Amino acid sequence: MKKTLKGYILGILSSMLLFGIVAYAASTTTLYNVRANGVKIVIDGRELHPTDVNGNKVEPIIYNGTTYLPVRAVANAFNKAVQWDGPNYTVYLGDMDGKLKYPTVELENMTSINEEMYKTKKLTDNYGNRYSRAIYNISPSYTDFEFLLNMKYSKFKGVLYVPEGTTSSKTGYLQIIADGNTIYTSPEMTRASSPVYIDVDVTGYNDVKIEFSNSGNNIVGMCLGDAGFYQ
Repeated sequence: MKKTLKGYILGILSSMLLFGIVAYAASTTTLYNVRANGVKIVIDGRELHPTDVNGNKVEPIIYNGTTYLPVRAVANAFNKAVQWDGPNYTVYLGDMDGKLKYPTVELENMTSINEEMYKTKKLTDNYGNRYSRAIYNISPSYTDFEFLLNMKYSKFKGVLYVPEGTTSSKTGYLQIIADGNTIYTSPEMTRASSPVYIDVDVTGYNDVKIEFSNSGNNIVGMCLGDAGFYQ
């Protein structure tokens, strides 16, 4: 019975999501008269107290006799991840199966609280792959960028690569440190290294550092292309 009920509720939820997405994409200026009427949500006998991604209370609304539930709150009740693809006005529940194409915020548009980020024009790697944007490591020893995420994001993605024409014989690697814990270390990069695709879970982290480290007094010239944080 519980499985049937869960499937039924998720089916209704999917229908509501599709309606909302189409309505929003079709017109971003339409105003609707809705009511927050103190509606309670009870799932398997347990009352759900909906909150947004920052923990703030949200309420179901009623429009034209239909009750609309907060997507994140209901998805959390069924232990489903929620992904928002802003450029395409699409909400994904559960496994997004690689469909979330664009980051919520691109890395180069974020503000590092300790070092200025350097954009690079070296957008082709040593294997001929082309990137639309990238930042690079400028320090002979290491470069450390730090970001305050306020627990807003679930994924960090990007491509670590060595730019075309690199002649340095030195090596380097990249680390991602979240709230003081190392959550990702790349392979050692040389001028012959293939690009490395990074996909790291940053759910629940507040402070994230991206560190480029190099050996010796020279740099291999690592770049981080098409990178960003995803909700």
